[in-house]
Parts: sequence; C-alpha cells; structure tokens
Amino acid sequence: MAGAATAPSGLGTLHGRVTLLAGLAFGSNGITLGVISYALLGLKASWGLTPGQAGLLVMASGAGQLTGGILVGYLADWVGRRWGFGATVALSSLATAGAALAPSLAWLVLALFIAGIGFGGVAPVATSLVSEFAPHESRGALMGWTQVIWIAGWILAALGGVIVAHGVQWRLVFLVGLLPLGLALAGPWLVPESPRYLLAHGRRRDAEALARRLADRYGVAPELPAQEQAGRVSMLAHLGELWSPRFRRSSLMIWTVWFVMISAYNGPIIWLPVLLAAAGFPHPAQTSLFVSLVMGLPVIAATLLIDRAGRKPVIIAGLAVAAAGAAGVAVARSEAGVVGAAIALAGGVLASWPVILSYAAELYPTRIRATATGWASAAGRTGAILAPAMLGLLMRSWTDGRGLALSIFAGALVIAVLIVLFLGEETAGRALEEVAERV
Repeated sequence: MAGAATAPSGLGTLHGRVTLLAGLAFGSNGITLGVISYALLGLKASWGLTPGQAGLLVMASGAGQLTGGILVGYLADWVGRRWGFGATVALSSLATAGAALAPSLAWLVLALFIAGIGFGGVAPVATSLVSEFAPHESRGALMGWTQVIWIAGWILAALGGVIVAHGVQWRLVFLVGLLPLGLALAGPWLVPESPRYLLAHGRRRDAEALARRLADRYGVAPELPAQEQAGRVSMLAHLGELWSPRFRRSSLMIWTVWFVMISAYNGPIIWLPVLLAAAGFPHPAQTSLFVSLVMGLPVIAATLLIDRAGRKPVIIAGLAVAAAGAAGVAVARSEAGVVGAAIALAGGVLASWPVILSYAAELYPTRIRATATGWASAAGRTGAILAPAMLGLLMRSWTDGRGLALSIFAGALVIAVLIVLFLGEETAGRALEEVAERV
C-alpha cells in the first residue's frame, strides 16, 4: 500500500479531513470551556457567586473530564475510534446547554459534570485518529492545527460572552454550547475508522478493504504497518502496563506536565474575566476576548515549529513563557500588566498543547494509544479539580490572595519545564511504530 507519508497536503486529503474533524471536536471543547468562563461573570452578578462556588463549578467540569478521559479512552481501544467521536461531542454540547435551565447551584454542578464527561472523551479519540492517519513528517503540525481550532471555539464562546455575559443572560451564554451539536450528529458518517486500530485487533481484511475505499476516494491509501496485537485486559491492567518499566518514564512525564498545564488553564485563565472585574478594571469581558484573540498566536507559532525545531524545544519554550506569565499576573497591578501577563500565561500553555498531545499519541502502541491518552488526560484533569479548589481556598474574596495563588502556578510550570528537560525525548519525524518499539 502507498504510505501516508507520500500523501499530498491540504483539507481535501485523507489526513487533512481527519485533522479538520478532530480539530472541530477539540473546538467544541473550546466552546464548552469558554462558555463556563464567561458564564461565571454573569453568575457573579446575578447569583452573587463566591470564589468557592465558582471553584465548585469548574471542579465539577474537571471531575467529569477525568471520568470521560478514562472511560472513553478505554472503550476507544476496544470498540474503535469512530464511535466515540459523535457521542462525546453530543454529550458535552447537550449538557452544557442544559446548564442554561439551572434553577440552582446543584443543577449547574451536575450539568457541568456530565458535560465534562463528553469533554474529557474528546482527547483520546481525536488524538488517536490524527496520529494514526497523519504522515510522520507532519504529524506534530497536524496535531497543532487541531489546537488552533480549539482556540477558535474558545473565541466563539468569548464573543457570545461579550454580548450576553451580564445578569440573568448568563443562561444565554450556556446556550452557546449547543453549537457543536451539528458536528456530533454528522461526525460518525464523516470520520473513517483507523486502519491501525483494525490491524491491532487482528482485522487485516477489514483494514485492507477500508484502505482500498479510502484510496479510491482520496488517491492515497493509509499505511498498514504491522501492529502489536491487542489483548482483552481490564482497565486496571492497562493502567499497570502504563507504569511498567517499558512506559514508566513516558507516563511520568506526560501525566505530570498535563496536570500542570490543565491546572494553569482551568485555574487563573478560566477565572480571568471575574478576576479583572474584581480588580475594578473596566470591560472585563471585552478585555478577556482580546486575550483570547492574541493567545492564539503562540499556538500557531508552535504548530509551524513543532516538526522543524522538534517537540522538546517547543514545549520547554511554551512552559517557560507560561511560568513567566503566571508570575506576571501575580505581581501586576495595572490592567495592561495583568493583560500582558495573562496573554503570556495562556499563550505559553496553549503553545505546549500540540506537543503534549503528540507525545501521548506517539509514545504508546496503537493497541493502548487511546487508553494511555485517556489516563494521561485524566491525570491532567485532576488539575482541573484541584486548581479551582486551591484558588477558592487562597482567595478569601475576589480581590485577596491573587499574588500567592499565581506564584504557586508559576512554580509548578517551572517544575514542568525541568521534567520535560530531563525525561522528554524527541519524536519528531519518526514513524509511530518506530517510536513505540524504542520506548
């Protein structure tokens, strides 16, 4: 079969189409998280939401993301990548919109937990699909473009938040979460199954038949390399394998760095609109929208460099910039200072996402790729639970404790830089099977 590495580039290609669809799934996550961020501003004005209550809502979403990452990742390695695409986006979209009907805080907590399950399931499914179809020389860049689309989803939610962020209109902000539902309905008919997944489950005839159909449609057949065969083992057995001597170093690096990155995003970045409002700065929603627009530039830069400069330099630079940004938010007093530092924090974290997703896809074989990504995502989602809780504890009010809280985030990002420096490896330009064999 012709290799995917020789395929032309562009959205009309097979890997281009898979990347676009995976990116749109990630974009639905961006909408969900952005909706929560901007709804907090209206909830604060309408319900008198406290920092502790805001932390509870973000924690509920994080707990759902943790559950979805583990469960959907495991199932995607057993029943396929394709089934989870529409299911995860639909669950997240419907539950986020359901939050608009909330009569109480308890309703909101439950709705955001359910939305989080769908949210958390996107990463293992979409990451596996992109990596298993992408040419090895552009795999990192294609992963990066999915994160650019993620930011576009966040910006779309931010635009909705700017228009209807205040008072009782926070309910309309949550309704923005319905936008990805069309993708959820069409996705299963648009997304092909991964031939590598079929091969790992001993279904070579199905994989070859699928490759012929895809070749007829796109002009180039996907690769059909030999795969380690999947065995029917439990979720906990898979977890034990991820921490076996073969994968221990990779799992330690990915889980820890993912945790720090999620903590930084689901903590101070999501809270940015209300932090700006509490500091007395005018137009906090519009200012946060500006941050959202500018923070995409580092992600585009990382996407263009990830296959040229390599994974390690890009993620180390991104995490270092984010650490400097967190320190800046901790000490800044002017609006310009807070905004500039917030751009560095958000942009640095987001610029690191293409690399951590590439690592999660590249450092494990096909038979456990989605499971490994799901567990790594779940480890990271504990940060989505703990970071808002920490902010709620350290910030006795919306104006007290910001410096101490952000200094802790800055220190954690520095530790993440050191972990990648000593435990990370370079995977750019290498075939998936070559990387997995050498781990």
